[in-house]
Amino acid sequence: MSAHCAPTAPTFSYFVVMIDFGRKGQEAIVDPEVTRREVVARILSGEYDAERISFIHHVTDEGVADVTFDVIAAAAREVAHA
Repeated sequence: MSAHCAPTAPTFSYFVVMIDFGRKGQEAIVDPEVTRREVVARILSGEYDAERISFIHHVTDEGVADVTFDVIAAAAREVAHA
């Protein structure tokens, strides 16, 4: 008999949104409480200006993924369906 371990969920997960302010520099917004859905909502509300987003990274204990296109596309789909 062999034992198989079930995959475990990441122990942490957060998003890093890098905003480019031109000559003023860049700002990385990191809030461990913000979900992907909340990042999309902040883009839709204008809190995060999609034109100024340099990148959006999803950080987990498994690594870092560039999710910029996916998250901005999700916001665009919501606008299209509104």
